[in-house]
Amino acid sequence: MSETEPLKISKVLAWNLNPARDLVAALNRVAEEVEAEVEAAASAVAGSYEYFNSESGESARQRAQDDRKDALTTVDIYQELAGVINSTTAVFEGMILLIRAAIKEVEDSEWDLFYLDDGEVGSRKSNWEWMKKYWWSPGTAIAHKELEEARLSGGLRVCLNRIQEADLMAEGTIQGVLEKVPNPARQALIAMPSDTELAKILTDYQTDATKETVVWPSGWLLDIVRSWDPTFKAGAMPREEATALESLVSRHGVIGLKEFYDIKTEAEQAAEDQYSGVDPRFQRQVFSDGHGDAFRHAYWNARMTQEFGAEWTQTYTTAHEKTGGNPSAREAMDLYNNDLGREIALNNPDASPEQLRTKISEAIQDGHAVVLKTPDGQSQPQITWSNQVQVAATDLQSGVGLPLPGKQ
Repeated sequence: MSETEPLKISKVLAWNLNPARDLVAALNRVAEEVEAEVEAAASAVAGSYEYFNSESGESARQRAQDDRKDALTTVDIYQELAGVINSTTAVFEGMILLIRAAIKEVEDSEWDLFYLDDGEVGSRKSNWEWMKKYWWSPGTAIAHKELEEARLSGGLRVCLNRIQEADLMAEGTIQGVLEKVPNPARQALIAMPSDTELAKILTDYQTDATKETVVWPSGWLLDIVRSWDPTFKAGAMPREEATALESLVSRHGVIGLKEFYDIKTEAEQAAEDQYSGVDPRFQRQVFSDGHGDAFRHAYWNARMTQEFGAEWTQTYTTAHEKTGGNPSAREAMDLYNNDLGREIALNNPDASPEQLRTKISEAIQDGHAVVLKTPDGQSQPQITWSNQVQVAATDLQSGVGLPLPGKQ
């Protein structure tokens, strides 16, 4: 499901949830099979003292214990994933039943109602027509009609919102579960780029997930932010990210925080301006995991380095990535392009915003940034040099990916 695209009734009713149920069954079945094999192997290893009682044998048995621990952790992960998918699918199924029931009420209503794809319900006849029909009590008739429209509209939209909420909650939970995957398994399952330098970038530009998520800002600080942006909403973020922002406020005051948010908006606008000519069909991939996203991250870091220093900027932007479950390729792309922006700012300390745009654009064109592209024969996109793929030919990383062990 798209993070920004609103859900439509027609799309929801067209879903086939059988593959999700099949996946739950497959995960549980594999978990049982792996557990049985692991315990059988552990039993065999336990009996090895009779014929392999030496230092080498003890080393092998210790390795077997470590492998058993990792394998049983994987079993737990399979079962947790099955539980998340099962409960989320149940929510989807329940909401779909409610949507169908509401649609039937719309179709059977005496008020000749119809519904739109976003859940809005209305009548095919005007209030004037209904007032003529119920001439003896027109006010009451219109009140009843509008009440039914509001009730059914609210019901449909609640169902759509509940589905989106369940989807987001499931994604967050799955991110947390994937962080439990043992490091040897992560390294074995993630395909590495054939380019040795890209492989090193993928491995080195990784963070560990946060152990604590907080909502920030709050209290008086939130009130101040809303004084200049009434639409601002506090957001959940890693504790490390909130700590960095608190440090910013301590050093630069609320004016510095406003400048921080202004730079974020400035970076988004600069990226949109830089790639304004992109075909609308490819804008999402360009600005999510392509050249537009690389430009935004580099420019954002360059401007923050100018205003707040490279050390704080690196601390903050690294903490910003500690969300958990971030696909390894996307995390490496973001952290690497952040690094590029800070380097450009340090090498051009007196550059204007316009000059920074030019420097960053040139760096991307010359292949000093990385973007995502799916290699032949693979199912997931991988980092590649920005001059090795056309702007509209990058790929989008969908869903939640397996993270690599953090090094930053």
